[in-house]
Amino acid sequence: LRRGVDVVHAVDLGMKDAPDEQILVYATDNRRVLVSCDDDFELYHIQRQQIEREHAGIVIFDMEDICKHIGRIVKEVEFLAQAADYEIDLYNQLWRVKR
Repeated sequence: LRRGVDVVHAVDLGMKDAPDEQILVYATDNRRVLVSCDDDFELYHIQRQQIEREHAGIVIFDMEDICKHIGRIVKEVEFLAQAADYEIDLYNQLWRVKR
């Protein structure tokens, strides 16, 4: 837990081989913003909007170099946590982080 940010990897949850939708459900049930480098989560966001089903927030990194380094991802997430209001800016929203 750093600066109010608690980062957990799907592997640490025993969800290494879980389908993306299951990981998104876990994140939503636990009010955790899902952070990924996988573009598939944009589709899940759109699908959930269409059926009026909420999620806790999705952040997709479009930076291949950062996606290889968890430490850099954590720094970006810390910045986002400080800059954004969860209820207004993150809950049920999709953020795409680019350079």
